[in-house]
Amino acid sequence: MQIAEIVERRSVSPRRLIEPGPNSAQLNAIIEAACAAPDHRRLRPWRFVLIRKDAREALADLFEAAARETHGALNSDQVKRAREKAENGACLIAVVAEIRNGIRDVPPHEQWVSVGAAIQNILLAAQSFGFGSMLVSGDKVSTRALSDGLGLAPDELLLGFVAIGTISKQPGPAQRPGAKEKLSYWPKEEKQGVK
Repeated sequence: MQIAEIVERRSVSPRRLIEPGPNSAQLNAIIEAACAAPDHRRLRPWRFVLIRKDAREALADLFEAAARETHGALNSDQVKRAREKAENGACLIAVVAEIRNGIRDVPPHEQWVSVGAAIQNILLAAQSFGFGSMLVSGDKVSTRALSDGLGLAPDELLLGFVAIGTISKQPGPAQRPGAKEKLSYWPKEEKQGVK
């Protein structure tokens, strides 16, 4: 992968990520890339759950239950929207984190960075195979309905889902800041005549 491909990478709405998705070998390579993320002390504070296509209806049930848990009573349109999200993306991978407290030289923020790097590696690996991808989350990921339904341990957190697939409609160019806006130097150079 070239630097220009990384800079030009775009997240693509899961609604636009259609079949075909990654095959078994590609999926394994994508997860291997995730597991190559920087990881101080090799804590491996992540795991991934592939949502099989034949389980999407069950996931829709969980999404509906999560919406009810979060918002209470739902009208028929809200139920439909919650359930439809389970069908988006040719491939859907749940991202689960286990952040350990009390590790003196690997504080929680380092572990979160490692999880984020693993997710970024998934997105970049998917792109290297020609697929689009996007991490999606929302308030549903912190619900008991989803954590219990996906079998998370008490010390695990669901971060979201990575959707991967063939892009049906390319997104427009991204408006992003560059190095000029986001890179500073220390110590700052003093302007001539100013101290």
